[in-house]
Amino acid sequence: MDEIAAATPQMLRGLVRAAAALPYFAKKYRDLALTEDFDFTDVPEMTREDVTAASAEAALLPRTASAYLFTSGGSTAEPKVAWIPTEMHLGELTRHWQPLGCDDVLANLATPGRLWSAHYCYNRLAELAGADVIGLGHIPDGEYGQWLDFLDRHRTTALAGTPSQLLRVLEYCEQYAHPLVRRLRTGIFFGESCDARLPPLRDRVAPDFGLWGHYGSTETWVIGHNGPRCAPDTFHLLPYQHVGLAGRSVLVTTLHPGAVTPVIRYRIGDLAQWARCACGRDDSALRILGREGALVKFAGTLVSPRDLVEIAKNAPGVHAAQVALRGTGGIADELEVRIVADGKKSPWRSNLMREHILASQIDLRFALRGDDEAFRVRQVPALTVNARTGKTPEFFWMVGDGRA
Repeated sequence: MDEIAAATPQMLRGLVRAAAALPYFAKKYRDLALTEDFDFTDVPEMTREDVTAASAEAALLPRTASAYLFTSGGSTAEPKVAWIPTEMHLGELTRHWQPLGCDDVLANLATPGRLWSAHYCYNRLAELAGADVIGLGHIPDGEYGQWLDFLDRHRTTALAGTPSQLLRVLEYCEQYAHPLVRRLRTGIFFGESCDARLPPLRDRVAPDFGLWGHYGSTETWVIGHNGPRCAPDTFHLLPYQHVGLAGRSVLVTTLHPGAVTPVIRYRIGDLAQWARCACGRDDSALRILGREGALVKFAGTLVSPRDLVEIAKNAPGVHAAQVALRGTGGIADELEVRIVADGKKSPWRSNLMREHILASQIDLRFALRGDDEAFRVRQVPALTVNARTGKTPEFFWMVGDGRA
């Protein structure tokens, strides 16, 4: 166990005692001895289900401030929810992270509604900076021309969106020599890891477009942040977030006194390591390595969809890739690698790409004997995007007609 001592033992004991006052946690924490020699790493880890249950009970307690109910779960299953103060801790965040100024015009590409937090967060962030806001939401593929013209007419200088949204804007600007890139100076990214293609595309098309990211989840809210001089996968921690690593699994405890729902040793679902950021700051920073447990049972063997995507993306003539799965309970009956060509004549055919992928996946090749139709490679015009959040997942589960 590798912990940053961001909180005193007394503070941590107080958090556990307060959580134990909720009926849900009284049973979970009943065997803990909260004495002077209390070992915080003995506290059971929290899950998303724990946070959802605690949120329902915490919402009934008296408090002095209003809150939003946001979700981190999907739109078809029962969502995992948490109450977040309506000020969203942004006063504290902006003491350390200030991507916007009073002369900015922010185009907010996050979609409002459906219990999704991002749209409200970035509108409020702009308000605190004194910037103007265009609350646009997600731009469908066929509408980029008209909306980028609109943003250019209204002097947009900043964009807030997922890395895939920012990438799409810059790709369009490069392809059609769109003048919006001359105005852009701030890109705020969230919701996904930063696509490796985004920084070099930015350098080529809009070198003054600085990338600002932050890292967190609905349950924990913002944990860390970075800026244009930082590595996109590395984040400086906020002082009210106590972060530990169990092996490489990230555990977060929120110390903020305004937090509504207790978050204590919450397993966020990511793998990380401590790192020194490229910006040169002396503080320890967290380098995110990817999601943990992102393995799927397929054809009797464990498969990493992320590995399949990376193999496909690195092949000649491939612009982007994604994995679509069909099945239940984490077990896939069908697996399809979907590929977007790079716009030029593609040097591969689907059967050759299939062989290319299987050549690096010996276990999968062996497991598919006699069941080859379950694994397919298909070219598509565009990857599937989550309509609620604007995120482009590396893999998703198909339902019914093949949509996410």
